[in-house]
Amino acid sequence: MRLKKIEISGFKSFAHKTALEFPVTISAIVGPNGSGKSNVVDAIRWVLGEQSFKNLRSKSGVDLIWAGSQMKPAQGKASVSLHFDNRDGFFPIDFEEVVIGRKVYRDSTNEYFLNDSQVRLKDIAELLARSKLGLRGHSIVNQGSADEILKSNPEERRGILEEALGLREFQLKKFEAESKLEETNQNLGQTTGLINEISPHLRSLKRQVEKFKKREFLISDLNNLENDYFKIKIKGILKERENNGRGREELNIKISSARENFEAKEKIFESQMTNVSETGGKMKKFEADLERLSGERHNITRELGRIEGLIESAKRNNAKSAKTLEAVLAIKIKYWGKQLGAMLELDDFSTVREAIGGLSDEIQTIGNYLAKNETEKILALVDLEEISDGSQNLYGKEKEELGIKLARFEAEMAAVRDSIARIRGEENKWRDGYLNLQKDLELARREYITAQEVIAKFDLEEEKIKIKEDNIKSEMWGSGKNYEEFTADFAAIEPIMLETELLTGLENKIIKLRREISDIGSIDEETRRAYEETDKRHKFLTTEFADLNGAVDSLKNLIGDLTKKIDADFKDGLIRINEEFNHYFRLMFGGGSAKLTAENYENNEVGVSINVNVPQKRIKVLNLLSGGERSLVSIALLFAIVAASRPPFLILDEIDAALDESNAVRFAKVLKDLAQKTQFVLITHNRATMEAAEVLYGVTMGDDGVSKLFSLKLTDANETIKNTV
Repeated sequence: MRLKKIEISGFKSFAHKTALEFPVTISAIVGPNGSGKSNVVDAIRWVLGEQSFKNLRSKSGVDLIWAGSQMKPAQGKASVSLHFDNRDGFFPIDFEEVVIGRKVYRDSTNEYFLNDSQVRLKDIAELLARSKLGLRGHSIVNQGSADEILKSNPEERRGILEEALGLREFQLKKFEAESKLEETNQNLGQTTGLINEISPHLRSLKRQVEKFKKREFLISDLNNLENDYFKIKIKGILKERENNGRGREELNIKISSARENFEAKEKIFESQMTNVSETGGKMKKFEADLERLSGERHNITRELGRIEGLIESAKRNNAKSAKTLEAVLAIKIKYWGKQLGAMLELDDFSTVREAIGGLSDEIQTIGNYLAKNETEKILALVDLEEISDGSQNLYGKEKEELGIKLARFEAEMAAVRDSIARIRGEENKWRDGYLNLQKDLELARREYITAQEVIAKFDLEEEKIKIKEDNIKSEMWGSGKNYEEFTADFAAIEPIMLETELLTGLENKIIKLRREISDIGSIDEETRRAYEETDKRHKFLTTEFADLNGAVDSLKNLIGDLTKKIDADFKDGLIRINEEFNHYFRLMFGGGSAKLTAENYENNEVGVSINVNVPQKRIKVLNLLSGGERSLVSIALLFAIVAASRPPFLILDEIDAALDESNAVRFAKVLKDLAQKTQFVLITHNRATMEAAEVLYGVTMGDDGVSKLFSLKLTDANETIKNTV
């Protein structure tokens, strides 16, 4: 037997470590729906490398791990291992027993094992392909996948048949060879590109190495010419700087004299400006005094006019009334003055405001009486008895006082006018000499500025000399020479005549030598080493190019051989499958015929089509078959593939569910015939299928949600029944 045992731990509903042994050719797993039967199939599919969680009825790797229940805690990982008997060397590895294992952890990390050694998924896939155990080769068939070969397009159907026929190994080798061919062609292209890139460079390096000696002589000649050339140029620069320095010293003396003259004239001018400024201040003060006196004189004159008017008015009126009114107003004015003085000493604003309001009303009232010439009402405001009959006209005295005051202001104004006339005379005198003084100052300033402009020319000349010097330094630096070293050694250098013709001749020779050296390029030992390394690399790439060309030819031949073998083996296998397909089709349908046909489809890809002829019906197209008929066709094709390819074992998950009793009996009979060379593990509810099994595993699930197994070996049970009877 190929499959000896499967061990499951922590996978889906199998929380406990569980082992199913398969010592016979047909083993069946039975149990109620939801007990975990199909989880056994999922475990086998998963350990064989299944990557689709949809095919595993899960959403992620974590879903494959026992999630826990109220009575059983969750697990941290799930593991499944398949144990195979390899004493006949069916698996191409040197072990009598082959164990394929897989583990998944809660961080979704997957690990693959081969005989307890961790390997890659690719290693497992290649081993299974060579052993006809690929996932696409009907090693595991369930209700959905049994119909898959019928639903598949012709190209996919061919792939399934190739894997069932054991051609998957050669397909992988062909694919690997095609990948290597593509990679080799890329390497060949890169190598060709490198050779094409290196070859011109190698030729260039070789030419440069050959010119190395010639360049050394040219460099020596160039060095001597440059020394003579730079000596002449530096001598000329030093001479120009010496002449420029001498001229600057002479000009500095002239500038100093012009500056002293200008500063002296400037001091005189500033002194005169200060005097004029002071005179202007005095003038403004006298003019302000005159304006003030004129204003006061005007006020006095206006007051005299008013008093004279009052006098004339009193003369026109009753003399006694006028005199009495004058006295009344004088009394009132003095009274109002005392009241205003008292108000100034009050702190309460509201009180002051109230007092001013009363005073204002009284003044307004008297004013109205005066305007209406209602003298009697004004006289009624005071006690007339207080006014002496002998009182004199007050206007006459006030007029006399204002006349005296006016005479005094007239005298003061005359004195101010005299001062203003004197100051204006001084200003006129200064203006007469201002233009001459300003002219002298401007001449001194121009002389000083002119001298400074001349010194700027010396500065500009020095900048030009500096630029020439920087250019020479830069040129010398480019030639690997040092300016300071040249100038330091000038004491020991003989004077060289600065001739334009000589300098031009040297420059032309230098340019010619530099051009020749530039054409040759920079050559040193590093270039020589680069030439040797490039030459060595070129030889290596040339050899590599030849090897890659040979590898391309070898890979093309290998791909051709593999293609021929796959095509030939597929044709032979297709013939065998067709014979068995027709046989099992007639057996399942009680007649009719069925055939697989290889045809060219898109892109010249060869695909496989299915043609059936159901007895007593004119149906030849799969899409027109009923569900039960499609199930019989798929089972017939499955049996044909098994009979033709003889896989080591096959897992069938309830593919007999749609069969009626008679077809189930036929199904069981065929299983027994095929079990002579192929091992079967069945998931079934069908009694006829159970009767064909030699070992039954029952799967149950308790309240804790954990799947549990119990087994029954039917051969032992039959023997026990016989002995009992």
